[in-house]
Amino acid sequence: MIMRTSIYLALIVVIACACSGRKTNFDVEVRVSNSQGSLIHLARRTLTGTVMIDSAMPDKSGTYKLKGFTPQPDFFILYTHPNRYINLIIRPGDDFRVLTSEESFDVNYLVEGSKDSRLIQKMVTRQTRTLEKITEISTLYERSMGRKDFEIIKAGIDSTYDKVFAEHKQFSIELIRDNPGSLASLMALYQQLGRNAPVFDYKKDFSYYELVDSGLSKIYPNSEAVIDLNRKVSELRNRLKLEIGSTAPEISLPDSAGKTVALASLRNKKVLIIFWATWSSQSVAELERFALLYPQAEKKNLEYFMISLDRTRESWLKGIEGKGFRGIHASDLKYWDSPVVARYKIEQLPVVYLLNEEGVIINRNFTAGDFSAILHAFGN
Repeated sequence: MIMRTSIYLALIVVIACACSGRKTNFDVEVRVSNSQGSLIHLARRTLTGTVMIDSAMPDKSGTYKLKGFTPQPDFFILYTHPNRYINLIIRPGDDFRVLTSEESFDVNYLVEGSKDSRLIQKMVTRQTRTLEKITEISTLYERSMGRKDFEIIKAGIDSTYDKVFAEHKQFSIELIRDNPGSLASLMALYQQLGRNAPVFDYKKDFSYYELVDSGLSKIYPNSEAVIDLNRKVSELRNRLKLEIGSTAPEISLPDSAGKTVALASLRNKKVLIIFWATWSSQSVAELERFALLYPQAEKKNLEYFMISLDRTRESWLKGIEGKGFRGIHASDLKYWDSPVVARYKIEQLPVVYLLNEEGVIINRNFTAGDFSAILHAFGN
């Protein structure tokens, strides 16, 4: 019995030494008023979930002591329950405090000693206020339904909502502009004011995505979240090249006679680009419908540029032979490995783009059934 007790004591000492020797480089003190003695957890946020860093019970005054290690500034959450958490940004060497209460743990709190986490607190406070206003607007909308003057009331409600949203967005823009080197600007960029209500739209607000990306990539090149943002910005930049109003990416491919044709050579003409393949029955059927409209298109100074994703020259030429597919046919016979697939983000066939005389995209992703009206809109 004495020997067994000694072994247990030895194990306790080893465990205690191992815990006390744990590598740490930051401390977080959490003071919770009216604490119910709940266990508090500190976890690192990752792109795939969370990683537990530390947990603690409160002392008699309701104060928690948490420690951890981070090689660089990173995102963390502090919580008693998974759905009630405080977002933090913790840097190596940080030693700061979080003051909150049991009743409003994640809503009404204060951070002392961490500028980045204070920025998040400021953003959360403003977001909470904005969401309260949106809730009031939604309640007014529901109460007004069925009234004779509902349309008038709705117009006022819509105007109020737009104003509230715009004010919150302006607040977020200023936070990003004033703190381009803070990870808090990344959180501001990804804000939502509802399930389908992002504060920033990548098409309209791409400059802010670029601003945050350029500011953070230089400072935190190894941050998982920053690397992910950089990847998204690159993807968004390429996607915007295909939006209406953008100059269409260049295409240079051999035509059916083996002569290389460049999209740029068709300037001074409107161009209908059709991506298709003989192995895609849906795209062949659509190409046949477009072919019927070629005489009308020709009168509007519009040329067809039909690009096949076929694998063999034989199948490609057999697919267009005798079909009356007038216009330019081109293909590098590389199937899905053709450079145009990545350049034009082609995932299925057919894909259609309409360009003006300067090579600018003026319409996209429409059908042959829509094309007659589009041609009519060009006038004589």
